[in-house]
Amino acid sequence: MTQTPQTPAGWYPANGVERWWDGSAWTEHTRPLVGIAPPPAPYGAPAYGATQPYGVVQPPARKSHLVRNLLIAFGVLFLLLVGGCVAIVAVVSNEVEDAVNDDSLGGPNNPLTIVPGEAFEVAGFEYAAGWTLGPDPAGMLAVDGLEVRNDRDRTDQAFVTISLLLADEVLAESTCTSAGRIAEDSTVTLTCVSPDPMPAEFDEVTIRDVL
Repeated sequence: MTQTPQTPAGWYPANGVERWWDGSAWTEHTRPLVGIAPPPAPYGAPAYGATQPYGVVQPPARKSHLVRNLLIAFGVLFLLLVGGCVAIVAVVSNEVEDAVNDDSLGGPNNPLTIVPGEAFEVAGFEYAAGWTLGPDPAGMLAVDGLEVRNDRDRTDQAFVTISLLLADEVLAESTCTSAGRIAEDSTVTLTCVSPDPMPAEFDEVTIRDVL
């Protein structure tokens, strides 16, 4: 029996945004289309959310994870207001405000500048030295050997964006994720995927923890 090739992990377009495909299933991570156009969805793949035939893997698309969280939060707020649960509304409102105003270094609104190959820490995740970035055989941005240790007080998933900039302009980005949730005090190597070519030159590398 001939098996249908599996679509690799990455960002894929759908309905004007991009959604993250982890290689075997859709995730909830999305972001808007920015900069260089992303690769088109594989031939014959149905639109996101459509019923797909057996063996066909639907490609992902990209939209801001923060925007999705805000829409969900505001939906919850509306339902709570209708139900008269004022106290719970206040709690949820505070959580939404915290997400919007998250300016922690390395967080979604405040990228951390890092040096290729050197160790760094972001939000309780310790990244080991020895990682590399450069072009893959196809000339796309490749980030390899990015190991992370979970020093948070809970099991959690790694989902970060590494950006290459020149004069404050983002030239290329790579999304790095763990295969699943990382246990406390455990170390894993992240899988990094980029739709962007490796730039000929850049003057800054940053990382954002988008979860």
